[in-house]
Amino acid sequence: MPVEEHIQYVPESPGVDTAIVLWCALAVLALLAGAIGGLYAVYDYDVPIKFVPAPTQFPQPRVVTSQDEQAELRRLHDEQTTRLQTWRWANDRHTLVQIPIARAMKLLVRKGKDAYAPLQPSQPALSSPTAGAQNAITPGSSAPARVPAPPASGNGPSEKQP
Repeated sequence: MPVEEHIQYVPESPGVDTAIVLWCALAVLALLAGAIGGLYAVYDYDVPIKFVPAPTQFPQPRVVTSQDEQAELRRLHDEQTTRLQTWRWANDRHTLVQIPIARAMKLLVRKGKDAYAPLQPSQPALSSPTAGAQNAITPGSSAPARVPAPPASGNGPSEKQP
């Protein structure tokens, strides 16, 4: 292509009026400025002005400190050692006894592999796999639905169910 054809290219058609485009752009900018100004006025009216207080000195802490920390540490250690080495009631009704730690360890060693077994055997939640279904309530009825229980003997379905 010759170079002259590229120079004569005009990016907008001659039918577009530049003044109308500029007035529309100015109108959009004026609306934008009005919206921002209105929102600022609402913000300024609704949000109270809070002033930051001047910094002040914090009061001295009211912590009671002992003059002799080593004596306090020794007292705490002796109190804990006494609690671990003496017999005492663990509750107010005198039904639970706290025993010395050495005695408790000897009792656990004497139990052997059963030392951490539960104190009371656990009870089964349901007597049979269908016990929960026997007490089920269906949406259409008000009485629990009765499901026949499985045969009591382990031989299989030799007995007839009603």
